[in-house]
Amino acid sequence: MICVDTDILIEYNRKKIKSESLLYILSGDFEIAITSVTAYEILRGDDLSEDQFWNDYFARIKILPFDLEAATMAGKIFRNLKSKPIDMPDLLIAAITLNHNLPLATLNKKHFERVPDLQ
Repeated sequence: MICVDTDILIEYNRKKIKSESLLYILSGDFEIAITSVTAYEILRGDDLSEDQFWNDYFARIKILPFDLEAATMAGKIFRNLKSKPIDMPDLLIAAITLNHNLPLATLNKKHFERVPDLQ
């Protein structure tokens, strides 16, 4: 199983040839998971006409919750990066992913590279 970041879903949605997207490629090798934060980021988008597509997709994959264990992990990450924090959604995605001991696929490695132990 691999957790995918919001940008992976956005890239899939924007690609005309879906088989060239990273989500499509990863789906051939891994069970896909996303965090509840990623679901929020996708569903807060401006295009309400896409909500049904995303909700149907989310029903078929694993959604990892932001729970107390993830909150504890987020606090640890925040303290470690306090001098130069990352954006809150990225911090929460990293915490949830680490809490489930999964690798994170992202197109924005710079956002996550400073999070200790994140694969």
